[in-house]
Amino acid sequence: MREKMRSVLRIASYCGHSNICIGAFGVGPIFRNPVGEVARMWRRLLFEEEEFCGVFTDVVFAIENTNATTKAGMTDVDIFKAEFDPSTIFPTRYR
Repeated sequence: MREKMRSVLRIASYCGHSNICIGAFGVGPIFRNPVGEVARMWRRLLFEEEEFCGVFTDVVFAIENTNATTKAGMTDVDIFKAEFDPSTIFPTRYR
């Protein structure tokens, strides 16, 4: 799955797109891929891989906002919001 995600980002980058809208990649009521893992993979690709760091200005995830919740009581959208919270992406480090 990570290679499919990389391919999407490479194609968008190659075509000069700085703003992208990414589909759910199996997140949702049909395929039920593990939402937290999918969100983590996207965050790592976008912010930790040198190839994609700073390439995209705006990234939007197209995720259906259903009332279905996980065991932790969070929706798929809540999980993506938590994974992409600025404090998660850019943690504060004190010396």
